[in-house]
Amino acid sequence: MKNRNGHWIGLFLALLLILFILAFVLPLTGSLIYSLLINTVIGFILIFVVNAVFGLGIEYDLLVLVFVAIFGVFAVCILIILNLLGVNSRKVAYRSRG
Repeated sequence: MKNRNGHWIGLFLALLLILFILAFVLPLTGSLIYSLLINTVIGFILIFVVNAVFGLGIEYDLLVLVFVAIFGVFAVCILIILNLLGVNSRKVAYRSRG
């Protein structure tokens, strides 16, 4: 299957729309929603930077991404502590299966 250049234009337009909503529409809706969204975005950026710079090896699976999406920077701090203690989401998932 070929990669078409039109997909990149669509992705770029979608990102521009998301940035427009983040910059202009969300501040009008209320500070709580806006601050939670900013906390989530900073959490995603922070987990990527911490993994890239310090090489902790935190995996980007669904459990980690949902945890960071809900709790933001606090979740990244908890994930770093759990990773340093030797606990990761893959070990927890396998233990619960039996």
